[in-house]
Amino acid sequence: MGRVSLSDLSINVPTVPHDLTLKELKDLFEELRIYRYLIVTRGNVPIGLVYRERVERASNESLTAGEIATICSRLRNVEVSRDSILGVFELLSLEKEPVILTDRRGAYIGLLTYETVLQHVTQQREFNPPVVQKVHASLGKGEFLCVFGLKNMDRFRRVFGSEKQESVYKILYEDVKDVFEGDVCGIMEKGEVWVLTRRPPSKETVKEFFKEFHREYILLFGEFQQVYVYGVCLDMTLLDSQEKFYKKKEELTERARKIEGSVFIVHGLQPTLVLHDPTKQKLITNIKRRILGDFRNIVERVRSSPKDTWEFILYDMFEEYPYFELFYIMSGRGLQITNNIVNPKVDYFVAHGKKGADRSDKPYFKKAMEEGSYISDVYLSKATDDFCITVSERFSHEGRDYVLAGDINFKEIHKLVKSYREINA
Repeated sequence: MGRVSLSDLSINVPTVPHDLTLKELKDLFEELRIYRYLIVTRGNVPIGLVYRERVERASNESLTAGEIATICSRLRNVEVSRDSILGVFELLSLEKEPVILTDRRGAYIGLLTYETVLQHVTQQREFNPPVVQKVHASLGKGEFLCVFGLKNMDRFRRVFGSEKQESVYKILYEDVKDVFEGDVCGIMEKGEVWVLTRRPPSKETVKEFFKEFHREYILLFGEFQQVYVYGVCLDMTLLDSQEKFYKKKEELTERARKIEGSVFIVHGLQPTLVLHDPTKQKLITNIKRRILGDFRNIVERVRSSPKDTWEFILYDMFEEYPYFELFYIMSGRGLQITNNIVNPKVDYFVAHGKKGADRSDKPYFKKAMEEGSYISDVYLSKATDDFCITVSERFSHEGRDYVLAGDINFKEIHKLVKSYREINA
């Protein structure tokens, strides 16, 4: 498929100004009978969708398009790879509404929907059938399906919230994809990751996978130890029907959920278990120390340089510390005094935050001002719509206080964990 512009995946939906009256909207929908919704704009900037059904039900003639519009997420037009298009699928599946596509200035380009993106992907010659479809075709044949999920996530969600719950599932997905050979997909509604492979994984591979997951988990969520991984490996040779497959899958996953710690059950003529309890092992958690040490070096370079060169200095820092995705500097009052300085090597969308944004209520600003330095828990970044951590540190320059902040995408954290393991093996 190569690279493709998101605008090529979008559909063109007519726009209406935000101050258009209800009566005018009804007349317009009568004229544009094929449209379920229209884009509402203020100036040239889209603010949401107005639905035909809501217009038809409304009776207050004083209402305007802007007042009855449904707010939608917006995404800037970029060129993406095939792998990134799969990320667009994930975004669209999480959103309740279509996503509005804009240019760099925020002007309306088109609308992205799950159906139109799916149609584009399936028309490509190299389209790969979904894993679920391949599983169906593998029934009774010499392949293996590994299913992974997480235990005790209800309690985790009550403590940390649903956004961080999703981040743990993303860690699980990335680790499965890195460790196991085969076709991988996330069954998000079930909180599972499936891998269809030609051979069952070895015990050593499974144990390394468990260790990898818990290293990353503890790095991000500390000592909240109640979350564990369950996994099963199904021998599709022994399962020649959908009924047998789902019955065996539910039976084994239920058993795995009931066993304490992280557990993997290998289905076959002689089932085997692989167990792992991270509370009984000495886990490496010094990566935060490394990040803070690197960040202090960056702060020192900024502090010792003329203020009008700060953005250039930070841009150069990506060569030395490539795992950071962006930097920005705030004044002692919490106002952003630089634009977002974005790592030029990132291949995903990063919002370009601008000077003047008020960050005074953000933990990474307040904690740095109070304690000198700070490293956050994982959270959903508005700049990338992905999970990250933020590092921040207060510094003084010519008698004034400033705070430097840097974001690290969770995929880069994943790489740091792997590299630390290799160095200390």
